[in-house]
Amino acid sequence: MTSSKLTRRGFCALSLSLVSLALSGCPSSSSGGGGTGSGGTGSVPGVLRYPIATEPSTLDPHRAQDGPTIDLLQNAHMGLVGWNDKTEVTPLAAKEMPKVSADGRVYTFTLREGLTFHNGRAVTADDVLYSLTRALDPKLASPVAVTYLDDIQGAKELAAGKATELTGVKVIGKSTIEITLVASRPYFLGKFTYPTAYILAKEEIEKGPTLPSGAKTIGSENAALVGCGAFRLTNYTPQKSLTLEANKEWVLGAPKLTKIERPIILDTKTARLQYDSGLVDIIALEKGDYEKDKTDPKYAGQVQTFNRASTYYVGMNQKAYAPFKNAKVRQAFACATNKAEIKKGVLLDVNTAAECIVPEGMPGYDANFKGYLYDEAKAKALLAEAGFPDGKGLPPLTLCFRQQQPDIVKTAQVLKEQWSKIGIPVELREMEYASLIKAMDNDEIVYFHRWGADYPDPQNYLSLLLTTTGAENHVGYSNPAYDALCAQADVETDSKKRLEMYAKAQRMVVDDAAWIPIYYQRDMELIKTHVTGLKDGLLGHLPLVTVEVK
Repeated sequence: MTSSKLTRRGFCALSLSLVSLALSGCPSSSSGGGGTGSGGTGSVPGVLRYPIATEPSTLDPHRAQDGPTIDLLQNAHMGLVGWNDKTEVTPLAAKEMPKVSADGRVYTFTLREGLTFHNGRAVTADDVLYSLTRALDPKLASPVAVTYLDDIQGAKELAAGKATELTGVKVIGKSTIEITLVASRPYFLGKFTYPTAYILAKEEIEKGPTLPSGAKTIGSENAALVGCGAFRLTNYTPQKSLTLEANKEWVLGAPKLTKIERPIILDTKTARLQYDSGLVDIIALEKGDYEKDKTDPKYAGQVQTFNRASTYYVGMNQKAYAPFKNAKVRQAFACATNKAEIKKGVLLDVNTAAECIVPEGMPGYDANFKGYLYDEAKAKALLAEAGFPDGKGLPPLTLCFRQQQPDIVKTAQVLKEQWSKIGIPVELREMEYASLIKAMDNDEIVYFHRWGADYPDPQNYLSLLLTTTGAENHVGYSNPAYDALCAQADVETDSKKRLEMYAKAQRMVVDDAAWIPIYYQRDMELIKTHVTGLKDGLLGHLPLVTVEVK
């Protein structure tokens, strides 16, 4: 997942004009909740008011690739499988986990009885075939479908326009579907939880807006009836809010909420103001407020922290900055990076400094693993060996990062200061979120960003992000020995052997300094005490079906 899940940020004092903006942007149904001042507990029973920190990039799950959008859409849609609060794959639209052939290539799923779309029609195996085929249709031009569905036989050919059918998916009966993979893939079910595998109603897709390619997609006119999830997306006012209403006929049981309101609040200060006014129920908590709020009686029971399978890193893009083609230059940057200073000065020791590519909590993470230690003298020596003594001859490097996110902005500023000490000329560029993601996808920039795991397997990091042909390799790193090791690990069915192979690969890529891991994500949130039943896993909050607001 190239982009960030709902970012967790906080509050500063606001001008009167910003206060007015904040209040005018509140959904009307929230205004009746009543604020009670700082730390207010005003609620709207049955309604969860949960800000989204960016404009959704799409309402079409087959095209979604950023965390905030996925966090929204997972409540309106579902696939055959999903996650539970132990970060284990669990059946959703499927009535049970699939039967898997002895060679690990064929997965047979059976749909739940009584499963219907929001328009009332029963979901069938034909809908699964249609949805997977649609996601890979080259006209839809999904930026992520091949990444998450390429293990299915015929997927790459369909996406490339070389075939018109998805040969690896067969309808066996009204409720049974068989999926054949190109080879054994131990991590397949994890990838299959991604929104590219969500099941959509064809007749509702056809009512939606048309893309320039001619493909139909999902807009406000057809979003309410196209899915089969626990909630229906009934209203979307761009730059203001989204509303989801409970699907009382949901096959797994009606949600405890009647409605979810998602006000679009781009500014972290505005979000905090609304929280303290009792107008929203959950917000991200900024590091600067964490120490104060956790000991303030007004916020007793409201400060919560969540570990995430996510690594913030510097993407040393060799296509955007030619000196990075020299490993010694990349290694010099790594040695000039003082992670301990960032951990303490920016992150207030809340986060863990990152050494591994694979984040803590995931298989493949090693707490004893060490990358390049901060060593200014070694960094200077490496630069000199690369032909740039004291940085002379290096072109200016522009480090790009997401705007209006205090932790990210402050970290970028510290990185600039640290690198400048060895003579590296650095310019900083804050970018609007969608523009940043587009530039990363196009391999145009050197960036400080994060990768949040889509499934808890080292393959989602080491193979997907850093092999030569990895679909999300946006740094231009290429090492045939590394590629071969990852390819072996990707198909190994013995879990111990797999992890040993990935461990060797991780050592190799860290030594090559393809990335500079900076820190692992730990989310902090303020959650009103009248909100209960929230379930969470390493990959983020789960669909909000068990949440109650009293």
